[in-house]
Amino acid sequence: MSPASGTQGEVRPEKAIARWLTSTTRHPDIAETDWMAGRPAILRTGIIYDAVRMPMELVHSAVRSTTPDAVSGALAEALDGPVVCHPGQWYYALVPPGTCEVWRSPVAAVRGRGGWLGIPRVDRTQPAPVDPYWAVPVERIDRLCLPAAVAELLRVGRERCERPEHSAAHIAFLEHAEECTACATATSPCAVGTRLREAERAARR
Repeated sequence: MSPASGTQGEVRPEKAIARWLTSTTRHPDIAETDWMAGRPAILRTGIIYDAVRMPMELVHSAVRSTTPDAVSGALAEALDGPVVCHPGQWYYALVPPGTCEVWRSPVAAVRGRGGWLGIPRVDRTQPAPVDPYWAVPVERIDRLCLPAAVAELLRVGRERCERPEHSAAHIAFLEHAEECTACATATSPCAVGTRLREAERAARR
């Protein structure tokens, strides 16, 4: 997102979006500090948006690509709303608050009230090997992904997965990696992560 060249005193779009994102916390200064340090801000879900946690394998199967630019373009077209990528783990589609209460897709969970999500700085849109980034950036604070479109994307991805047993093993590893720092970086996985990764590879054969 490029800075606006408006009149003096006008709030630039990225500033307005940052304020919107941090409106879920009583301490926006902490979020700003995290962003300035290159870290994602841990912000609440269920207030201005819910977040659908989409398995990476299903997303890649749905869009038929693993190339970050191609995936981002396909997600922007299909979902028409912001998507955060946590590399090697999940994509999170930001959807209207309350989606958690009516979500019915069995292949993805939704974080609503009481949940948290690592949100990258507004302008962090370049793919990174570890740190979260915006696969589809926030363009307007009133534009979120449509839940029905997210569910359809996941349905297509699930149908295109050639081996359901591999999909289940892959998701099991990702769920573990989200909680395990060693496995999240994929440099020195723990014993549990190693066992889950081996099970995934076996299911792929």
